[in-house]
Amino acid sequence: MTKDRLRQIESLVCELEEERERFAREARHHKRIEETYGVGCLFGRDALDAARDRLQAIEAECQDERDTVRQWIDNVSDSMTRRALRLRYLDGKSWSECARRMGYADESGPRKLVERYMRMD
Repeated sequence: MTKDRLRQIESLVCELEEERERFAREARHHKRIEETYGVGCLFGRDALDAARDRLQAIEAECQDERDTVRQWIDNVSDSMTRRALRLRYLDGKSWSECARRMGYADESGPRKLVERYMRMD
């Protein structure tokens, strides 16, 4: 596993959350259109369908990448490093949140664990 690949999964998790927000906005917009023009109105349906398709594609890609990263992390022998990797790259937590959950005073603790492991790997 490379740092670039881990950054990619990190970005993909963020992209998925952003796309979920976009889909929710599009669904709210579509609901307002139906309430205004009547249920079954086709006006605006294409945008909702396109948003759903984008969301599903990103979800599938994210799931595939997460499965790959999860398998890689499962093979890390050090528990603290595994925790830091899972929190950061599977759960999408910031380094400060990783540190807080792991009992470190600041974000440098989990970040250094991961950096050290990446140099050894």
